[in-house]
Amino acid sequence: MAKPKNKKLNFDLGLLLLITGALANITIWIGAFVATETDGPIGAWVRNLLLPILGGVSGLAMGITVTVGLVYVLARLSKLKPSVDRKVRGTKKKYKSIPNVSFYTAWAAVLLLLIISPALLAPYVFMIISGSQNIYAVLGDGWARAWSVGRIVAADLAMSAVALVYGVQLPALAGPARASHSSKGATDSTAGANRTPKQTPRTASDVRPCDVPGCKLSYAWPQGKGAHYKKHHPDLVIQKGIPARVSLPIKADKKGEA
Repeated sequence: MAKPKNKKLNFDLGLLLLITGALANITIWIGAFVATETDGPIGAWVRNLLLPILGGVSGLAMGITVTVGLVYVLARLSKLKPSVDRKVRGTKKKYKSIPNVSFYTAWAAVLLLLIISPALLAPYVFMIISGSQNIYAVLGDGWARAWSVGRIVAADLAMSAVALVYGVQLPALAGPARASHSSKGATDSTAGANRTPKQTPRTASDVRPCDVPGCKLSYAWPQGKGAHYKKHHPDLVIQKGIPARVSLPIKADKKGEA
């Protein structure tokens, strides 16, 4: 038995960024609902231990999505066109150019991320420099609320931008699958066409008796006529392509030789 070939694992950065983008806000959803439904000793444990862990996971996922996602989206935007050609309905060869919504939406998301990303990280940097206890002491009450909203929006924007440019790959991935499926169907149809039909029982009209006098045998008509004649009546078979040679026996005159 042939050993199966080792399959190479393809690293899909776009899919990873979509997962981290979702994880950035999923942990916030978990913390929000857990914090509102716990009280007493369990509530203290949730606030002192679980919520900081969820916040750390959310920050890690969001950092990966925003920073790596910006590079990923900018690299993929070069493959997107500002406009696409669409076929005009009711015509065969007439096309019209329309704006590519994915291209402009992805660019808008990138520009918003370039504004939101420093706005979210700058208070933290200022907190470290000034030696403040927490980031809310730096922002104040009003800006802290805006910062909390921007934190959630940034993850959604990064995930949306990645999804827009990552979606361009889906038709390309599906194309080979459709092509292989169609080629497989064509192969199956070709094999079906080349497959010999099942033999059906012969009827009386498919069998004919031999017309040579004295021969009481029968053969399948018309395929078996040649084989029957070659086997049972070879003297009646005309050899095609063989030139006829007439050789007359020459009798030696014994008297003349003597």
